[in-house]
Amino acid sequence: MSVHQPIPPTKAIELVELRNLDGADCLLADFAAAGLIKTYALKREVRPVGGPTEMVRDAQIPPEDWERIIACKKVSVALKGGTVRLEGSTLHGGTPSVRITGISFSETSLVKVLDRYCVTTPTNFAKRTPTPNSDTTLNEPFSPSKSCKPTNEDVQPIKPGALTVSVAQAMQATGLGRTTIDKLMRNGTLHRTKAGRRTLITVESIERYVGVKVRQ
Repeated sequence: MSVHQPIPPTKAIELVELRNLDGADCLLADFAAAGLIKTYALKREVRPVGGPTEMVRDAQIPPEDWERIIACKKVSVALKGGTVRLEGSTLHGGTPSVRITGISFSETSLVKVLDRYCVTTPTNFAKRTPTPNSDTTLNEPFSPSKSCKPTNEDVQPIKPGALTVSVAQAMQATGLGRTTIDKLMRNGTLHRTKAGRRTLITVESIERYVGVKVRQ
């Protein structure tokens, strides 16, 4: 297991919600699919077509698995601690079937991402003065004046002559969210390609979709 301290999905969701971010489950899945945070499985089983099953305990989950989890709409199952089954191709040499059990998140990498892409710090908790009818001190959340939202300052603009761009660049160029971009890639509207573990989108398909040039 990595030196990164693993935490259960419930704790990871809590850390995201403390930043006043909505859709914590979707954000966690998107972060993992983008390779921004490390995630682990108590047991990860991979079964290639026509081959034996390879089982690894305390395995790091690759971003490609999270892309498939999102595409198969199994994020809620993954974050509830159940076993996620990802069906593979029936063709020899195709995408293998994967079964993931007991997902956890790296607290260190998650906090780093939240600190980098959020404007504000986590919600603080202030003590409430006990009332005459209360014999205990209650805690209530203090809401910051500025919401925590992802920033685009680290996303590079699309350069002239670029053939492909990252998902983050596509989001910035179109103004669309990650969920919509994923949907457009799945239905073929946006053409994606792989460069190692990175998912890239062709600029031509983006320009065809938005109807304008996005290369500066």
